Amino acid sequence: KVTVIDTPKLTNNLFLLPLNFFGFFSSIIKSLIFFKKNKIDILISTGGYMSLPFCIIARILNITIYLFEPNMVLGRANNFFAKYCRKIFCYSNEIVNFPIKYINRILLIDPLLRKEFYSIIPNNKKTINEEITFLIIGGSQGAKFFDNELKNTIIEISKKYKLNIYQQTDFSNIENLKNFYNENKIYYRLFSFEENIINLISKANLCITRAGASTLSELTYLNVPYLAIPYPLA
Repeated sequence: KVTVIDTPKLTNNLFLLPLNFFGFFSSIIKSLIFFKKNKIDILISTGGYMSLPFCIIARILNITIYLFEPNMVLGRANNFFAKYCRKIFCYSNEIVNFPIKYINRILLIDPLLRKEFYSIIPNNKKTINEEITFLIIGGSQGAKFFDNELKNTIIEISKKYKLNIYQQTDFSNIENLKNFYNENKIYYRLFSFEENIINLISKANLCITRAGASTLSELTYLNVPYLAIPYPLA
């Protein structure tokens, strides 16, 4: 059973600000009702703005809080609630911006992967012959950057190698990319969301990604080389 409690995003628009604050307060009340009704004893939060109503209520009700920080830079929500959590699960003990006085609350764990990944044999390709397969994963925030900035590089590489491109993109840019790849006679497959992303990762010689924590863990486990280009506003 899944219960969805929407957390509206606050905005700088002064006209919408009262409405957003009301929506945020409403999400706190809904969280309180949910916690009471379901007799929640422990909260595990992955951080981010959306987690704030739950963490606030957990703190008010004195519920045990565990945090999860998969990134190498501590998020603002996790930073604020680090003082109230029992433990914070991390992949490293060298998290940037982590408060020194709470460093003993870090509990190191191995990267969390979907169970399907453990059935895939890690990549053992050592050399590239005449054909290269690229997987380009822009994510919902970074897709347009990859759509626009990689074209010249792809053209140059295609002069030396036969390319297979699997690229995530926004629906609004699919026709543009189709025309680009067709004009340059490059094999491609475009997608906005791919259910079987594991299959594409296992085929790739190189992945170009915006450096999401989950994606990097998956690529590392499958031994797929990657070029990480963090999205500056993430």
